[in-house]
Amino acid sequence: MNTTELRDAYLKIVEGLPQLDRAGREMAAEYMTHSEAVYKDEVSDFLYVPKLYTNHERERFQYIASTTVGILEKLIQEYLANPDYRKNFDFPAELEELILLDPGYSCPIPIIRIDIFYNEDSGDFKFCEFNTDGSSAMNEDREASNALALTPSFKAFSKQLADVGLILESFELFDSWVDGFLEIYADSVQARKEVAGNKQQSPRPAQPNIVISDFMDISTPIEIERFAQHFRAHGLQVEVCDIRDLRFEASSAATEDKPALLTPSGMRVDALYRRAVTGDIMKHYDEVGDFLDAYRAEAFTLIGSFRTQLPHTKLSFEVLHLPQTLALLTEDEQVFVQAHVPYTARLNAELPRLREVLNNKDAWIIKPLDSYGSKGVWAGRELDQDTWEDLIHNSASRQDHIVQEYVEQYSAPNLESGFSLPAMKKPVEQDGLPQIKEYRDLTGLFVYKGQFKGLLARAGLQDRICAAAEGKCLGTFKVQSE
Repeated sequence: MNTTELRDAYLKIVEGLPQLDRAGREMAAEYMTHSEAVYKDEVSDFLYVPKLYTNHERERFQYIASTTVGILEKLIQEYLANPDYRKNFDFPAELEELILLDPGYSCPIPIIRIDIFYNEDSGDFKFCEFNTDGSSAMNEDREASNALALTPSFKAFSKQLADVGLILESFELFDSWVDGFLEIYADSVQARKEVAGNKQQSPRPAQPNIVISDFMDISTPIEIERFAQHFRAHGLQVEVCDIRDLRFEASSAATEDKPALLTPSGMRVDALYRRAVTGDIMKHYDEVGDFLDAYRAEAFTLIGSFRTQLPHTKLSFEVLHLPQTLALLTEDEQVFVQAHVPYTARLNAELPRLREVLNNKDAWIIKPLDSYGSKGVWAGRELDQDTWEDLIHNSASRQDHIVQEYVEQYSAPNLESGFSLPAMKKPVEQDGLPQIKEYRDLTGLFVYKGQFKGLLARAGLQDRICAAAEGKCLGTFKVQSE
C-alpha cells in the first residue's frame, strides 16, 4: 500500500464508526487542549486523519534531504571562498563577518526543516522554504500523533495493519537531535585538540554545559523546555536562557582567566543550541553583544553557526538558479535544482518579469527576504488587482521581498475534530458531523546532520498553509513491518 491507499483505508474506518468516530474526535481534541502543542499561547488545531508513510516514501524523503543539504553545503563553501559570490546575498557587513567565523566543526547545516509541496500520488515536489536554526514544531507533530493514537479509529486501523504484519510508529524528533548535537560538539572538541600551538584554545569538556537560547518573549518556550528535558535525560546540565541575558567574561578569576560565556545563574556555557533566528539577532544586534563577543572569542561551541543564514534567507532560491551556483553542481544536482526550486527573484524595479508579475497575480507569491511564521507573505490569488499592485510597488521600492512562482499544492481529503480548541465549550460540527474536505498539504522534513528524521505535516483550505491562514497540523506515522 502507498500513502494515498493508506489514507483512504484510514478514512474509510473513520466513516464507518458512529458519527465519524465522534468519541475519538472528542478524545483527541481533549488531549490536544491540555497538550504541549502551544504556539503564541494558543493550542495547535489539528486534522483527524494522520499522514502515513511507508518505507518507500521515507526513502524518498531521505533522498530529498541528502541531495538538498549537499547542494546547500556547496553554496556555503563558495560563499566562504569567493568574495564575488558573496555579493549575490548582499548581506550587511556585520552579518558577513559572523558568517565567515569558523564554528569549529565540519557540519555546515546541523539542523534544517525543508518545507516542500509534496505530491503523494507522483512523489514529485517543489520547495517552499528552508528553515535552519529556528526550526520548530517538533512538539506539534509529537502531540498530534499522541492524540490520534488514543482514538478508536487509530486502534482499528492498527489492528487492520497488524493482520498483514505491519505496525504504526511515530517519528522521534527530540533524542535524535540530542544525539546529533552531541556528535557535532564532539567534532568541535576534537578539532580544538588538533589546533597545535594555540594557547588561547582551552579544552572543551567531554560532557558540556548546554544552553538553549532564543529571544524568549517571541519563542516557543514549551517546546524549548521539552528539548531541555531530553538533554537532561542524557545526564547533561542544561539551562534555557534569553540570548540577551548571556554575559561574556574575557578574563577573570571566576573563569580561570579564560574567555567564558555565562548564564545569569553563573553557569559556564560549553555548547549553545541556537533557536534565535539570525534575522532577530541582527534586529537586536546591540543587545546581544556579549553573546557575539563570546562567539568571536571561541569561548563556546555554537550549534548552528551563522553560516546557516545562507539557506535560510529566501534569496537562496534565486541564488540556486544562478549560473555561478549551477557551475558548482553535478549534472544530477543541476537537474534537481531546476526541477524543484521555483523561480524566485528579488522584488525591485529592475525585475525583468515585473510586468508579468503585475498582470498575472494568481501565478505569483511575495515573501519577505527574512521572516518566519508566514509574516508578510501574500499570494496574489488572495488579493484583488489593486491591492496586489500596491503590494508589489511598495515591496519593490523597499527591496526587502522576493517574488516567487506560486506552486499549486497537493490536496487530500480530511476532517477536523469538530470541537473547538482550546476550551471545547461548544461543538463546531455542522449538523452533528464535521465535513470531509480537500485540504492543501505542506510537508516539512526535519533533517539533522543531513539525515531525515521526521516530519511536520500541515494542511489548510486557503492559498497559504500556516496558522495565520487557519492551517492545521497532522499527526505523522511510519508504516513498517513488525
